[in-house]
Amino acid sequence: MRILFVSNSFPNNLSISTNRSVGGTQRRLDMFIAALREIGSLDIMFYVPSHVPTDAATVAQVEQELSDYWQTKINLFLCPRFSLPKWRQQLEGVFDFSKQAAFHNTSGTEQLYAFEQCLNRNPDAIFIQRLQSIRPVLTTQQPLPPIIYDIDDIEHIKLIRQLQQPPIKLSKSLYYAHVPALWYGECRAVYRAQCTFVCSQGDRDYLTYRWNLPNVVSVPNAITIPEALPLTQEPVLLLVGSYQYPPNAQAANFLIEDVLPALRLHCPNVKLIVAGVNPQHIRSYQTNVPNVEFTGFVDDLEALYRQARVICCPIFAGGGTRIKVIEAAGYSKPVISTKIGVEGLDLRPGQDFLLANTAQDFAQACLELLKSDALCSAIGQSSRLVVAERFDLDRVKQQIQKQVLHTVMSDLATIPKQPIGL
Repeated sequence: MRILFVSNSFPNNLSISTNRSVGGTQRRLDMFIAALREIGSLDIMFYVPSHVPTDAATVAQVEQELSDYWQTKINLFLCPRFSLPKWRQQLEGVFDFSKQAAFHNTSGTEQLYAFEQCLNRNPDAIFIQRLQSIRPVLTTQQPLPPIIYDIDDIEHIKLIRQLQQPPIKLSKSLYYAHVPALWYGECRAVYRAQCTFVCSQGDRDYLTYRWNLPNVVSVPNAITIPEALPLTQEPVLLLVGSYQYPPNAQAANFLIEDVLPALRLHCPNVKLIVAGVNPQHIRSYQTNVPNVEFTGFVDDLEALYRQARVICCPIFAGGGTRIKVIEAAGYSKPVISTKIGVEGLDLRPGQDFLLANTAQDFAQACLELLKSDALCSAIGQSSRLVVAERFDLDRVKQQIQKQVLHTVMSDLATIPKQPIGL
């Protein structure tokens, strides 16, 4: 079986993208590649930034690097992303989601042509990663094999949450006008696909029962369950993320500016490690805040988690589910999170994590865990059991494979059989 995998999430820096400290989108892409490579051959098309060369020599080099990383032979195709003036994104985005800032990259004629060239290789199925990559499927006039479409974020919810975050400005509020077109585009994409994957049962229920969308299946983010780490006695908090993503930068600002000052009144030697790429997007990055360490890119996540006593996830916007919480629980580290930070994971507050939605509650929860070894151990062990049961990579890979094969076989069963001539 040949599978065409289409994505707008090109790994710009392979030395970083092939490490476990990358963001959730890349980690989810890796999960699907790991599952699909076992049931078929892979043609992969990335829409890439304009600075990425797309000549034959570059494509061949990157194809080999990604084949080595994913441990399977892939056929790679690169196409430059479409560029649209900002004023057109703002104006035309009111009527068409594919003209909006986050989604216009695949909406040009060159991008459609590149997709249709890949169709000439006669794939048996097409896997579309995220709404950012779906536009060619919606516009092509060519017949298509079964479409499997993955949603890691429900984008209209993500946009509304982003607009609700301070500061509230008129220019920002005008983007509410994009919400209807974005919602309609998401509905079209789900209807066009034979099967749609989402990150959680909550997202599935929302699309299935709120909007009556068909063939939506919950496929959680998953990890290889690591060995549990011992409890750390040092008062070290850890935040992990990619800080070009605004909700992660907001989380860092919240911890540094609102939580730490209150926490230091009771625990003066508390330390916060802010780990991940692009920390320059954090307001206090250049101000030398006492007891705050910005690590940048980290190539050994286990060593990082080993240092930490408490893992923080103060996320107030965004969508999908956070692999950082799954990973922390896998290491048996206690997590403090906002409601949105653990959304879709079905973790139990007070048992699998501590819930805190305000700075005062977050500081209090940190203090409780810093003072109590028993509480740290209980929460860490309980969350690890949940993660091992629900988010184990091998188990989720098997779920993906069964669903893809079922979708392809079901489509074949609907093709009318030709009569045999006498």
